[in-house]
Amino acid sequence: MNIVWVMLKKELRGNIRTHKLLIVVAIFFVLGLGTPLIFNYLHVLIPSGENGIVIPEFTTADVIGEYFSTLGQFGLVAVILVAMGSVSREREGGTAAMILSKPVGAGAFILAKIIAISIIFLAAIIVGATGCYIYTAILFEDIGILDFFLANSIIGVYFVICTAVTVMYSSFFKNQLAAGALALITLIVLTAISAIPAFEDFVPGSLTSWAHRVAMGTGSNAYGALATSIGLVMVAYAIGLKVFKTKEL
Repeated sequence: MNIVWVMLKKELRGNIRTHKLLIVVAIFFVLGLGTPLIFNYLHVLIPSGENGIVIPEFTTADVIGEYFSTLGQFGLVAVILVAMGSVSREREGGTAAMILSKPVGAGAFILAKIIAISIIFLAAIIVGATGCYIYTAILFEDIGILDFFLANSIIGVYFVICTAVTVMYSSFFKNQLAAGALALITLIVLTAISAIPAFEDFVPGSLTSWAHRVAMGTGSNAYGALATSIGLVMVAYAIGLKVFKTKEL
């Protein structure tokens, strides 16, 4: 565990030094802040009736729905872009071989990367959600702080899954584009499966819609999807570690 902590600190310092943390947090802040602002001032930007365009009166439900929809879609792509080179780039550059020549196990190496990238996106969610909550409460109406941040926590779990899957594929290849492509395909498939009624409450892709329901205080829970998600993170870590150990560094 001490080795994992040492590796995690190394990863976090690297993310700060390369401005990954700052960039991702800033983008999510703009996303969170921008959603209620755009919905509130869209009538000013595009006057109703101009060129036959009729802008409806937006509600809090519209704002929250758009926020979680954009967060889920954009966040998936952002996680893949950040994580797809986490292992493959270090293998390609020889950094992985140098690190593992020291008393550092492959398990700690992979686990630290999953945790470090997850921390980036959890921090980004907190900042973005705070901006969205404050401006939604000011411009529309208060939606309930506990439910809203609980919903964002569910999205955080979804991002951890995206991270684990992408890091797993990154351990397969030295080509980070291949890792990113496979991660994207896998996560899209998981999302598509969630549209099948028999599986909608048991696959990770259901977490984004569950988050929306929690924020609005409606609909059923999807604890099965949460349990499956935790299991998937563990499986992705185990497979990534097993494959990584067989690769030539």
